[in-house]
Amino acid sequence: MFDLVTKNRLLVYIVLGLIILTFAFFGVDSYFQGAGQVNEVATIGDAPVTVQEFGQSLRQAQDLVRQQAQQQNAQQMNAYLNSPEFRRAVLDDLIQRRLLLGYAGMAGMSVSVDELRNEIMGVQAFYGEDGVFSVERYEQLLRAQNMTPAGFESQIEQDILLSRIRESVAGSAFIPESVVDRLVRLRGQEREVSQLLISPVDFRDKIEVTEEDARKYFEENASLFRIPERAKIEYLVLTPEIAAATVEVSEDELKRVYEERISEFQSAEERRASHILIAVGADASEEDQAAAKAKADELYQELQASPEQFGELARTHSQDPGSAEQGGDLGYFQRGFMVAEFENAAFSLKPGEISAPVRTQYGYHIIRIDEVKPIETTPFAKVRDQLLKELRENRVQDAYLQAAQTFSDMVYTEYDSLKPTAESLGLTVQASDWISPSGGGMNPLLNNPELLEAVFSGESLEEKRNTQAIEVQPNTMLSARVVEHAPPADVPFEDVSRDIIDFLNTERAVEMAKQEGEATLEKLTSGDRLENLKWSKPGIVTLQQRQGLHPEGVRAVFSANAKELPAYTGVSVDDGRYVIYRISTVRDVESVSPDDVQTASRQLSQMVEQEQFNAFVGRLRERSDVKVNEAAINPDQ
Repeated sequence: MFDLVTKNRLLVYIVLGLIILTFAFFGVDSYFQGAGQVNEVATIGDAPVTVQEFGQSLRQAQDLVRQQAQQQNAQQMNAYLNSPEFRRAVLDDLIQRRLLLGYAGMAGMSVSVDELRNEIMGVQAFYGEDGVFSVERYEQLLRAQNMTPAGFESQIEQDILLSRIRESVAGSAFIPESVVDRLVRLRGQEREVSQLLISPVDFRDKIEVTEEDARKYFEENASLFRIPERAKIEYLVLTPEIAAATVEVSEDELKRVYEERISEFQSAEERRASHILIAVGADASEEDQAAAKAKADELYQELQASPEQFGELARTHSQDPGSAEQGGDLGYFQRGFMVAEFENAAFSLKPGEISAPVRTQYGYHIIRIDEVKPIETTPFAKVRDQLLKELRENRVQDAYLQAAQTFSDMVYTEYDSLKPTAESLGLTVQASDWISPSGGGMNPLLNNPELLEAVFSGESLEEKRNTQAIEVQPNTMLSARVVEHAPPADVPFEDVSRDIIDFLNTERAVEMAKQEGEATLEKLTSGDRLENLKWSKPGIVTLQQRQGLHPEGVRAVFSANAKELPAYTGVSVDDGRYVIYRISTVRDVESVSPDDVQTASRQLSQMVEQEQFNAFVGRLRERSDVKVNEAAINPDQ
């Protein structure tokens, strides 16, 4: 996720030094100035992808990643979420969605009302305390997300269509067994490897960087050494956890809900029955029906006299092949499992009672109830905590939605201060350190693009108004006001000259290490015998057990042609070192297990399916004349 930060680590060190020593700022991006306004980030044929549409998608993607990676370093996370790579990925996804929905329309694909309803009914958040889908709660939750039911339903419909297209395009991948077998064997192959490390540190003494070199770099990269506009703010945060302080659920309420929903905590009554069936269809002749009824009546009379013969009579006369051999035993069943006429009779009898013949679509049944399992009710004490959790969660969400409305209204009407809103809702006014238009530093709540745009708007800076209430994360509302503002400023060369010299020294040392490594590798692969090389102790590695090898090194080792040994390969790794790998032994696996083959086949299928889908989207993109405005994607570059 953080490759961008890792690969530019040397430059980041310089910037961080400047930040800590001089400006107490956060993030390399804070040194960049914004560009002019644009209206479109891309066009798909004649249809534009607007800045607003892209901004909304970017915020949603950033919020989702923050939710899923809460343990990550906040500064690195902010750098990643605002990187050109992440922004481009969001735009590509937005373009892909447009292309696929256009394809669905051309292909005449649609979503039925039932499909849409079932999808929405599957969202548990829309259900009330009574366990029933609540239209009011549905609309309330959507309003909290600034969505209308029509907009939400349209989005769900689109998601169903996109899923259907992906399944139809990518669902036909075929992987030959020989390819799977080769992959499994390569995964299990062992290679004995030694490493030769060529470090930039060994070349630093050979490099001389002058102040003129540093000044030239400074002038050619002036944008790196410009502190952007910045501000200090005070702000309020509203979350469901804060709103929860006002929520109470009494014992009486819990008991009332328990009684209202008692059926949820009860097991259904079950009955075990036996029967004797004299089969006759509904379309049988009157003569056949009369004969069947007479036979049933005759058996019933016998049972009246000798009820203990029920099992024997069932084995002899019942025409239900599934139960006759068991003396007519049907086992246990609940209401709703038998046809109505049979069920009504069975549930009206007491254990041991035998019914008169009952007519159903299958014929005449003589029914005996053998056992009754009565309704069992789970005591209130056992479900109390579950009910409390459900009621509290629903009420906390309701309380939050109500508080969010008050929050939004008050920060707007009491626009010159956050204190009235804080006092009304029991919130605390918090203060930030310096933030810039590109980020709020270590506080993830202040890194929301919509918030930053509002903070650095003319209304906030010039009129000192509160920003509107902004959902900076799911279920997290925030409003801010500027308390101090500073315009952009240039960093004096004298403040950064030593850092630039150190950076250029390191950069040139890295390049010299790479050149030395590549030259050494070329000699080794040509068969030269080089003395005094400090190879590491050999170790056995596999694709899945790299034993400390750099990931790029593992890929290089297993991509190398090892027909003639020793074999050599080399790579530059992200700390600037150049590493040469000597492969001295190769051991192939003797056999592969069916489980390994199955796992590899599944993984390969997924990869091929993804490639098929990517190719399909690529063809759509080519035919649709997609054009991207790079300046609009990364306005700070």
